[in-house]
Amino acid sequence: MAFGEIKLRPGVVADWTPTLNEAGYSQSSLIRFRDGLAQKYGGFIKFYPFAVSGIPRDLHAWQDLNAVDHLSVGTTTVFGVITGGNFQSITPQTLTSDFAPNFSTIINTPTVTIIDPNINNVTTFDSVFFNTPISIGGIILSGIYPIVEVTGATSYQITAAMNATATVNNAGAVPAFTAVSGSAIVEVTLANHGLSVGSTIVFSIPTTFDGVTVSGSYAATTIVDSSHFDIQLNTQATGSSTVSMNSGNAEIVYYIALGPPAGGSGYGLGGYGLGGYGTGVAPVVQVGTPISATDWTSDNWGQLILGCPADGGIYYWDPTGGFANMPLVSSGPPFNSGIFVSTTSQILVAYGSTLDERTNGGIGMTRDPMLVQWSDSEDFFTWTPTDANFAGNYRIPIGSEIRAGIAGAANQNLIWTDLDLWAMNFIDQPDVYGFTQIGAGAGACSRHSPQKFRGSVYWMGSSNFYVYDGGGVRVLPCPVWDAVFQNFNVTFQTNVRAMPNTPNNEIGWFYPSSSSMTGENDSYVKMNVTEAGNPWDYGLSSALPRSAWIDQSVLGPPIGASPGGVIYSQETTNDADGQPLVWSYTTGYAVLGDGEQRVQVDQFMPDFIWSTFAANQNAQILITINVVDFPGQTPRTYGPYLVTIASKYVTTRFTGRQASWTISGQDLGSFSRLGRIRYRYRAIGMGGTLG
Repeated sequence: MAFGEIKLRPGVVADWTPTLNEAGYSQSSLIRFRDGLAQKYGGFIKFYPFAVSGIPRDLHAWQDLNAVDHLSVGTTTVFGVITGGNFQSITPQTLTSDFAPNFSTIINTPTVTIIDPNINNVTTFDSVFFNTPISIGGIILSGIYPIVEVTGATSYQITAAMNATATVNNAGAVPAFTAVSGSAIVEVTLANHGLSVGSTIVFSIPTTFDGVTVSGSYAATTIVDSSHFDIQLNTQATGSSTVSMNSGNAEIVYYIALGPPAGGSGYGLGGYGLGGYGTGVAPVVQVGTPISATDWTSDNWGQLILGCPADGGIYYWDPTGGFANMPLVSSGPPFNSGIFVSTTSQILVAYGSTLDERTNGGIGMTRDPMLVQWSDSEDFFTWTPTDANFAGNYRIPIGSEIRAGIAGAANQNLIWTDLDLWAMNFIDQPDVYGFTQIGAGAGACSRHSPQKFRGSVYWMGSSNFYVYDGGGVRVLPCPVWDAVFQNFNVTFQTNVRAMPNTPNNEIGWFYPSSSSMTGENDSYVKMNVTEAGNPWDYGLSSALPRSAWIDQSVLGPPIGASPGGVIYSQETTNDADGQPLVWSYTTGYAVLGDGEQRVQVDQFMPDFIWSTFAANQNAQILITINVVDFPGQTPRTYGPYLVTIASKYVTTRFTGRQASWTISGQDLGSFSRLGRIRYRYRAIGMGGTLG
């Protein structure tokens, strides 16, 4: 009898028919390629012993100035830090308060005193955001302000952008809207509004009356007088009446920072002495509700961690600063899609950022999905551009939204829209950055799709993979395109996460398949960047569900998080957190004999590396043989056969023209790598031919 053998070509090819893919792999799950050979994927153990609250969306590792390592975890319900095996929630907190306007001003000063019966001892670490514009003392309060002084349990002061023109006590007014039946024009009453024709005003809280709704941004179409102007809606009113925004109440959102006691406040009176340390009982301060988020982006600024919830503000936390949660950068843009730190001159970049209408004579703030803003150099508290600083902004002119941004190499950052890739090059003052479209049609699918790896940048779009390297921007050839993009749940593409794995020379992505009912990532695809031919492989059916991932870092090997909130240290074992790592791959169909000959196979010889180097060679491998006589036929399966290092050969009896091998494992503690497939056969004629 003759011996046949198959030396498989590295890499999975899902886009070819199994017959065309004769010397390749057609399916895979939890494997990788090393020296052109298929082997079991690396296992993982828990990095932190307990599941965190919510679905993890973002991870970031860094080290503080005391050489202490930290891992930040941003989930849908919490933002926390793991240090030395302990988890600390530092989630930003907010409090929304609606109350009858009670504001006071002093003529020729910018100081505004606010009395809010819904609060209890806010602090100067807190900030306030006006969801309703307030007219008081000749000025308009809108946007965000830090609290500069606390004057009582329910009162505090802020500094307006201009001096009051009158002294007013315990007053203030929100906008009022007057509709006329059959007209789309609404007159707005807001004393001393300061607008001109074309100026924008933002109404954050919807007001519905007379068949119309006032909500969002509007341009002033007519200036009636200093207290009245017109806006135009998309529909006509069905009645004529006047109503006040938010039923006449002011609405303020408090950004609560739980910090150390303010200087001089002590801890009360008596007990441990007068003043200073008082009774030892910390004063009661206002607390809020931890925010939730659909996604996060984060980066470190030296030893500080910066975090930005999707469509939210920018927060920071110092591991040595004494704050129990993250304060808001109140001087920064309050609404952003994401952030990153540019290594050029240490500048904080925010994308999908906030347009402050006040800078153009308007009222309020709106998030512009195409706006890029950046802070001053080495100062993320300064965002207003001047001739003396590096702060600035730029609106990308093409596309619907900015989807991602990262700090690139040298003086270049990269910004992805839904359509294109843009280079953000440092050019120094006065413009600071110049923007150039470098990848038309090469947009990203999510905030966490791009990954830097070995001097190149890779990302996943809605219908292709891309790379930016010395050859510019180009589409990555992908032999498993069908398995990924024909099975990609684009509705939830924002959940896509890059999966760089430096120790194993791999780039890849986690993505939701069409069978993912929740939209969470249940599949992955990856490529080896150093192996000949850059072999790809993939895994479906929740083989490795990960909703967040970082490459190797100060904390060691890559770290991944499951949608269930469990955080794992990857590539640390042969198993799946103490359970078997179930892996498999299936080859293409090999022609067993010559021409139309059918053959009989009675033996095959296992050829594997049965363990990692110097370990016990204890792998137990299952082999199933799939046999057909012609392409498209339902295969006849034989096996699975259990093989070990003691299996010199396996006896089997089957006949056919073509066969593929499904090789898998589900035992604990083992490792294996495939060598060459060999089998013994004899020709038995041409029976069963087509026709």
